[in-house]
Amino acid sequence: MQLLTFTLTGMDYGISLENVESIESKMNVVVVPTSPANIRGIIRLHGEILPVFSLASRFGLGNIAVDNLVVVNVGGMKLALEVEKVKEIVDVEDSRVLPMPTLMSGQQCCFNDVASCQKELIVMLDVRSLVSQEEQAAIRKMISDNTSDK
Repeated sequence: MQLLTFTLTGMDYGISLENVESIESKMNVVVVPTSPANIRGIIRLHGEILPVFSLASRFGLGNIAVDNLVVVNVGGMKLALEVEKVKEIVDVEDSRVLPMPTLMSGQQCCFNDVASCQKELIVMLDVRSLVSQEEQAAIRKMISDNTSDK
C-alpha cells in the first residue's frame, strides 16, 4: 500500500494514495458565510469549484499554518483538505498496518488504522468516513448555490 503522508500540528497522518487526486500549494480560499461546519470556503481549481475542508477544525486542533491542499474524492465529490505540509509518499506493507485501538477509533471514526513505517507511527485517515452523508449534501448545496448564477 502507498500512503501520502502529511503533518498536522507536528503529527504524521496518511491517506491511501488511491484516494488522492492531486496535491496543490496553498490557494486563496473564498469564504462562504453559509458554509457547513469544517468547510473554510471554496477554491477554483482547473475550472472546478471545490470546497476546502479544514482537518484542523474537524479534529479540534485550532488554527494551523496551511502549506498544501490534498484533493481527495469523498462519495463522488472532490474535496480539498487543508494540511500543514505534505511530506512524502511511502510504501507500507499490509502486515505493518494495524487497526486503531478501539478506544481511539470511537471518538474519531475517520481513523481506522495505524501504519508502522520506518520506526514511526502514521495515523491513517479514511476519507470515506471523514464527511457524513448529511455534510456531503450540505456541501453540494453550498457549491450549487454559489455557482448556479455564475
